[in-house]
Amino acid sequence: MLNKHLTFFKKKLNQIIRIKPFSLYLILSLFSTVLFFLLMPFLGQHGFDWAVMENNSHFESADYFLCILFSLGKQNVYLFGIDACYSPLSYALFYWISKTTSMDTLLKGVNLLSIPYEELINMTSNLLISPYQLLAFIIYSIIGILLYVFAVDELNLTKRKKQLLVFSIIFSVPLLFGAVERGNLTMYVAAFVLIAFKLKDSPNPVKREIALILIAISAGLKFYPAFMGLLYLKEKRYKEAGRLIIYGILCVFVPFSFFGGLSGLTQLLNSLSALAIQNNYMYRIQFFKGVLTIFGIYGNLSNLLNTIFICVLIIFMMMTKNKTRMMTYLAAALAFYPPNAYRYTLLYFLLPLFTWIEEESQDGSISNYISAVLFSCIFSIPTVFGVLTHFKLNFNYYTVTYVEIFIYLAAWLFFGLQILYDIKDFSTMYHKKSKS
Repeated sequence: MLNKHLTFFKKKLNQIIRIKPFSLYLILSLFSTVLFFLLMPFLGQHGFDWAVMENNSHFESADYFLCILFSLGKQNVYLFGIDACYSPLSYALFYWISKTTSMDTLLKGVNLLSIPYEELINMTSNLLISPYQLLAFIIYSIIGILLYVFAVDELNLTKRKKQLLVFSIIFSVPLLFGAVERGNLTMYVAAFVLIAFKLKDSPNPVKREIALILIAISAGLKFYPAFMGLLYLKEKRYKEAGRLIIYGILCVFVPFSFFGGLSGLTQLLNSLSALAIQNNYMYRIQFFKGVLTIFGIYGNLSNLLNTIFICVLIIFMMMTKNKTRMMTYLAAALAFYPPNAYRYTLLYFLLPLFTWIEEESQDGSISNYISAVLFSCIFSIPTVFGVLTHFKLNFNYYTVTYVEIFIYLAAWLFFGLQILYDIKDFSTMYHKKSKS
């Protein structure tokens, strides 16, 4: 009876709305983003204040400049403390940028390690006006954005749809008002992962090898993309998995030679451990441990549940037969598991978006229309929500703004639905086997 009602509702929905789910995604995403820029002359600076992280411009490009400052510590980079938590390949990149703009000469003689962290944060805005630093930052951002243009170009879509999809991604909260606004390296890492995912199944052996190298570089820049290696194990591509390990060692461990050596590795591991067991995550819904605080769960129990969470993600990723769900669990591992995650980590949800676009978005099922709406909530600017909430700025908890509330509710809901779909499939499969 329920299936009959759902079928009837689906037919009526298709009669009323004749657009495909992917087209619905584009319409909703682009409408909300265009509306924001139409309202900007009336909102003024308040519009950007509402859209950016933490509702202020005090930390503009802070992640980019902090990494430059940290990189100037070279062998002592990990003595800066738990905020110097990137891998050495990342600091090699930022040190190269500092050399191209003579930043190392500008700060020569300054003992950065003696400067309190809050003062280092305050220095970042001054660095933006140093010679050619703004130009270097623009080049850094343009290259990052062009990587997404390249990733979209690999999709099997018409030229017009590719252009509209690029527009929706570039002017989304995770990219424009997250990674670009902060200059965060996740912009590059997520793009490399996306491109690698498109190349890994290519009939061209060179492209497949490039995919391995991109994954290794991604893991070298930020450790968590190493989870992608599990896909090769799932597909029993053991030789490629072996080469991936070799590339990973070259990208992750060799750069320690220039940034602290064995001592630097130990310091970094200590910093990552300290971050992992921190408990000052009150209501920060950007990651799983922050969500747990909503239910009053802290301390050792919180750490245990976080470990169980990543194990569940890996199990579902290895067991599911649906590619979009598989990519969702990978994205959740990259976006929701790391402590101190922020809105730019939602860029990893482009993995399930791309898979959904190519494999499911032309099917007019109710679940696909729901997916289209949720994806549009993640990859756009939630302007309609802003109008309804009168573009209020502050929320009650650190890093949680009204924009965060909207996009993360959509991301968590999408993730939860994929879990439910798989549980339903696993249950159906179990009952069929038990009957046979």
